[in-house]
Amino acid sequence: MLMDNACVHCQPGLGTKVRGAGFAEHEAPYVQSIRSGLDSYLFRLQTDGQARVLIGNRLLVVEAGDLVMFAPGQVYELRIEANDTDRATTNDVLSTDLYLFCEGSWLDRWWQGRPRRTHLRLALHENCVYLWRQLIEEHRRPGQPDMELCDYLLRALCLTIDKYGYDPAAASPIPLAAERIRSYIEKHAPEEFSLRDVAEEIGLSVSRAVHVFKEAYGQTIVQYLQDVRLQMACDRMRFSNLNLEQIADLCGFHSYSYFYRVFRAKYGVSPSEFRQRAQ
Repeated sequence: MLMDNACVHCQPGLGTKVRGAGFAEHEAPYVQSIRSGLDSYLFRLQTDGQARVLIGNRLLVVEAGDLVMFAPGQVYELRIEANDTDRATTNDVLSTDLYLFCEGSWLDRWWQGRPRRTHLRLALHENCVYLWRQLIEEHRRPGQPDMELCDYLLRALCLTIDKYGYDPAAASPIPLAAERIRSYIEKHAPEEFSLRDVAEEIGLSVSRAVHVFKEAYGQTIVQYLQDVRLQMACDRMRFSNLNLEQIADLCGFHSYSYFYRVFRAKYGVSPSEFRQRAQ
């Protein structure tokens, strides 16, 4: 397991305090159990692979886009097992996630402001991922992080969860077909596949699949695939020691020159410049 963690304390007067925030990548089975109860809030967003989280009296399988949230005092148990994913027979990671331990008076009011479910799906979870990554990056800065910025990033993350989170057992605000397309893209992003492959998996024509996805998410399947691959590359540049050519290949860009062009067009800097700034 690879885990990046940053623990800081907020200045007096700020409404939130981040006790730990980071990105975890599990390459082997892993168990974390806090039976005595958490001493802070814990948010965990599954970004790839699968894991099992204890909710109530049963272990629930969580997949990409699943968010679990726990309040202080609640029991927490996480299990990542080799048979949780079809990657079990490969050398790839079993599970990746973003996590956040936090507390504060503003968080108490936010949590108590409405009934809170432990498990949510995020209809547009990339919006939350962006804020989460910004928060982690601020903590990783050399020297003292900007605590006021961290406070507002955490508040923005909570409010974004309110906007896009929904009960997995209830009807999704996003059509099921679009959700299935998104899930397929995220699961197979490092691989080569065509629009026809996606459409056949969902049981739609290519034109219908393209329309449904664009209507739901406001971008094309190809654009979303590229965004997912670029986000994967950003994570690996931040949290691994792989060289840039290896990262490009692992994230589905089998031509480094193409990866370089689309990365620079998206972020305004080259991959090497991005890595230098993130470290």
